[in-house]
Amino acid sequence: MIVTYIHSNRPADQIRIQVRCRNLVDAINRTGIHRANLLDMASFVQNTAQAQKVCGASDLLVIYRYLYGSVLTAVQYWKARDKKVIVDFDQAFNYLTESQPAYFFWFMGKPLDGLDFENAVIIDPPPIEQFKWGLAMVDGATVSSVRLVDDWSRFTNVHRVVDYINTYHYPTLDQTHGSEIWVGLGSRVEYDCFERSGLLAAMESVCRKCPRVKFVLSGMEDASTAMDINSEQLKIYSPSSFEDWVGVSLCLDIGLMPVSDEYDLCLGSYDLLAFMISKIPWIASEETHFHNLSQYGQWVPNTPAAWENAILNTIEQLHVHRKKAVGEPFLFALNQDISVNISRILKVYDSISSH
Repeated sequence: MIVTYIHSNRPADQIRIQVRCRNLVDAINRTGIHRANLLDMASFVQNTAQAQKVCGASDLLVIYRYLYGSVLTAVQYWKARDKKVIVDFDQAFNYLTESQPAYFFWFMGKPLDGLDFENAVIIDPPPIEQFKWGLAMVDGATVSSVRLVDDWSRFTNVHRVVDYINTYHYPTLDQTHGSEIWVGLGSRVEYDCFERSGLLAAMESVCRKCPRVKFVLSGMEDASTAMDINSEQLKIYSPSSFEDWVGVSLCLDIGLMPVSDEYDLCLGSYDLLAFMISKIPWIASEETHFHNLSQYGQWVPNTPAAWENAILNTIEQLHVHRKKAVGEPFLFALNQDISVNISRILKVYDSISSH
């Protein structure tokens, strides 16, 4: 089988493109039996010579997330040439709110910065409607969570392909900062979730009580001024690539993963896997959709008091939690490596292609 993954060049998408596209390409090509390619979305919609070459030779085209506008025209072109096409998405578009920038793209048609294949001032009909049309056009969809399967199966044949990690991206580092304790969030946590879960209030209190705590903000720099945390206790980073994000996360002593609403519940568990492969103790909101990971971390109700107590106790017993993190959680994460699981994904692709 030859698979081509079609993705945007948006800087804001690069972490997820690494997880949902690039990691799979690497794993498929390592099989020595199957082959995979990457193709940027602009080339796909312009039907460049490179697009003609790789798509023409492919058995399956996988479009990451942006199924609208001229992408739909390109899908029709390749469907007419008997190509199997699926869309892969990992975002709960239907639960976006006006507090999230993506809402104005999907529901109001305001172009997203960095999408280089459309030049419209306003996209009409809005992308969420065109996305639904596209689901009826493609051969199926792959998504990152059970919630997304449930929400979108009425539009097309939807399969769950969970987030796997490429363990080569996570070298072993000594997470020590003298007497400092670095505490940070998962890569997909947005400010609203951080605040609504009670974690913001908890971290403000933790930092007041523990001057040696450094709160690591990555990708949430603009929100730092709204926090009642001493600037000397903030470590602010602006990762511009997947590698940058990994570099920041590997420095953490404690990882935090809040979940506060339906949108968050549709996200996969990649951040928890990243903590585990990095041997970082973690604390997450107590939610049933993480039930398969329940033995590998700590779970708290979404109240400031619960978060604060869990963080303070982890700081106090950090050596105990670190010892646990290098055991079963780390071994579980190793088994979630993309190369270990690529055959499962290829079986999903075979199932879609055979219909």
